[in-house]
Amino acid sequence: MEDIKVKVKALMEEEKASLDHIEAEYKEQLAGLRREAEVKGQKMGEQWAIKHLRLTKFLEQMGCKWIASDLNG
Repeated sequence: MEDIKVKVKALMEEEKASLDHIEAEYKEQLAGLRREAEVKGQKMGEQWAIKHLRLTKFLEQMGCKWIASDLNG
């Protein structure tokens, strides 16, 4: 009976170590995805600002200053 208890305890410790390892990998991957998403969001914001500026300049050149001023808020 004592031998079984020792084996069960060893298996439980092995399971805990495996779960801890899986959790650490999960957290690392999640942090990486968050960093990637942040970078992508910044790039998209920059691209939007550039396109907005181009559109505003185009509308001003076309004589649509009132539309361009509405776009600028």
